Amino acid sequence: MGSDRSPDPGATRSVLLIRPRFLGDVCLTLPALDAVRAACPQARLAYVVERSAAPLLEGDPRLDELIVAEPGGGVRAGLELLGRLRRFAPEVAIDFFCNPRTALWTFASGARVRVGYPNKGWRSALYTRHVRPRTLSATGFHLASLTALGWPARAGAPRLHVGPAARAEAERELEALGVPAGARCVGFHPGARWMTRRWDPANFVALAERYLAHEREDFALVTGGPDDAALVASVIEQLDHRRARAVVGWPLARFVALQARCAAYVCGDTGPLHTAVAAGTPTLGLMSRNRPAMFFPYAESEGHRAYYARAECSPCHRDVCTDLRCLKRLTVEGAWNLMESMLERVR
Repeated sequence: MGSDRSPDPGATRSVLLIRPRFLGDVCLTLPALDAVRAACPQARLAYVVERSAAPLLEGDPRLDELIVAEPGGGVRAGLELLGRLRRFAPEVAIDFFCNPRTALWTFASGARVRVGYPNKGWRSALYTRHVRPRTLSATGFHLASLTALGWPARAGAPRLHVGPAARAEAERELEALGVPAGARCVGFHPGARWMTRRWDPANFVALAERYLAHEREDFALVTGGPDDAALVASVIEQLDHRRARAVVGWPLARFVALQARCAAYVCGDTGPLHTAVAAGTPTLGLMSRNRPAMFFPYAESEGHRAYYARAECSPCHRDVCTDLRCLKRLTVEGAWNLMESMLERVR
């Protein structure tokens, strides 16, 4: 199999996929993973991911090997990673990230066909096929890597494998928090790393209050990572304590299982937004600086809704901003109208 012609997917024996981080970005590659598995049913598939995102793919039946990279592990960890790549011996390697490290991993894997992006300087010279996406959709952007190989690239929704052990653990922990088995829950995630993606916590309070008043037997789960404890507490203390619970700092696999347990999930433009969708949960995306067509390319037919104000300055790439009109124009009333329609559909 040479790099000058398209490899036959049916005869391809091993494919390496690379996307080391972040949670949402890994999820956005999952339709491409599905497409590779469908195109190469006999091939062994490996995925390279960093430790922080690895629980998303652990136990995934689509993969034959999960190769975990240790960021900051030094020379020894780097050599061990390269050894695993060489032992896997991919015939095709697809780099969904194309930063200096991943470009070198792709080249060092020994794959004769290496897929990456053009216009990246010396990195692009390490790829044998260059991807030129013609779509806004981030999932379509990754599917273009298969198109560059001449392989079928059927669009689809991202899906995570949520195992029964993680589901059972999430259910046990919810019961320990006083949530009855079978009770319907909606998740609210007020945190985000950057201010341009954080809706006002007061809005989350008001939206959760509307939900609890409308659904008299349901529970509101306010979720957050380990650094969000104070934020989550500030939301929870203003809600009906009989039917509102804080879920903070859960391990990633259990957290995704919790999302899968929810009837709906409300989140800003951050990683848990995409893990909720990939867990199969109808998700309300509070989109601020990024247009939904690109970073929330999820079908309304599956229950998802994007709330986007189309501010004059949006889309942009700012993490810090003194204006934030893109967030301030997202009202509680507007969010509730979308959320109510989602709940009616679920019912």
